[in-house]
Amino acid sequence: MSPNSFSQIITYDGPNQGGIGHTDLKKYLRHKHPMIGVDQIIKHDFEAGWLHAHRAVSSSHPAFEGHFEDAAIYPGTNMAQDIIQLGIVLFLGSTRPLEGEGRNQELSAVSDLNLKMGHPVPPGVLLDIALWRIGGKGDHSLRFGFEARVRDFPFYERTNQIGVSFKAAIQGDAELIRVKRKVYTGIGF
Repeated sequence: MSPNSFSQIITYDGPNQGGIGHTDLKKYLRHKHPMIGVDQIIKHDFEAGWLHAHRAVSSSHPAFEGHFEDAAIYPGTNMAQDIIQLGIVLFLGSTRPLEGEGRNQELSAVSDLNLKMGHPVPPGVLLDIALWRIGGKGDHSLRFGFEARVRDFPFYERTNQIGVSFKAAIQGDAELIRVKRKVYTGIGF
């Protein structure tokens, strides 16, 4: 059985393909520092279609400079970008690398993104992020589910002192597709 939910992936201790460090993530992503939003993949299994990653949310991240100075919150758009980058790693790792040059160069693109934001993510926390394949069309597309939670936050399963429990920081599903650069001719590529 392959893990296919946040809880299963985070607690999975069976066979897997190990971790992928921050530097090695560049083999899958066209992004460069400081735009790579993920610190490392802790464990993964591309054949089974899942991964577990960490994101340390540093208080020195530039997003905190203007995102609620009195109560800093890691922006949801940044979390979504982190998820998409991990989706690209899962997509290319479980299919094949991008190929081609010039107008025939392949790109990965988001064709669908459904997400729900949960509790705010303050600076100084560690996010556990899980992604799992839920569908796809060979090496042309990948649909995946995802969820990210603040590590050691106790109020997902029980309520706090005023009776509130919290949803994951971000959860949902997305689809990535493989396209050729020439598809985007005329819009700046």
